[in-house]
Amino acid sequence: MKIIKLFVGLVSTFLVMSIVSCNQCPKTDCPMVDADSLSTKISIAYVKMDSLLLNYNVYKQMSEELIQEEEKSRASLNQKASALQKEIEEFQNKVQHNAFLTQERALSEQDRLLRKQKDLQELGIKMEQELLAKQQKMTEKLNLVIDSVINTYNKEAGFDFILTNTGKDNILFGNEKYNITSNVLEILNAEEFETASRNPQTG
Repeated sequence: MKIIKLFVGLVSTFLVMSIVSCNQCPKTDCPMVDADSLSTKISIAYVKMDSLLLNYNVYKQMSEELIQEEEKSRASLNQKASALQKEIEEFQNKVQHNAFLTQERALSEQDRLLRKQKDLQELGIKMEQELLAKQQKMTEKLNLVIDSVINTYNKEAGFDFILTNTGKDNILFGNEKYNITSNVLEILNAEEFETASRNPQTG
């Protein structure tokens, strides 16, 4: 029942560009293009999310806790399944040796085992759903903290856009000098953000 898929998304930034064409208009009616606006530089940086998460201490700890909980749930489920299997084998052995006094007693025992099997299946589904919910909650917490840290970092850095390599088409090429992953990671792993990452403020 392996359901842990450590995959965390960061808020992506979309750059919308509009182009005004005036090829057909009379010369005197064409809007003048501001030369200064054409020379304006846009400051862009990017974060390698995979590297960030692999080295983010709180993420590693939270992931380990989730894995341990999954293993504990799986062990408990396997133990119950083994006990049930033993009961089923004992029931089959009794049927083969005509150990039940009446057919009604055998059918009653069979129904009990079937109900127990159904309950065990439902328990497995419930455990899986609980783990998925905790994984989702962990992802939401991480997104809030990382978004907060990037905004804090950018108050001094002053980038116009900060992108992420999460996803297929966000960054096709990036000069390493614009890679701020280590800067963001340093802030995330700082002691003052350890508590915030577990109890982020939502409003």
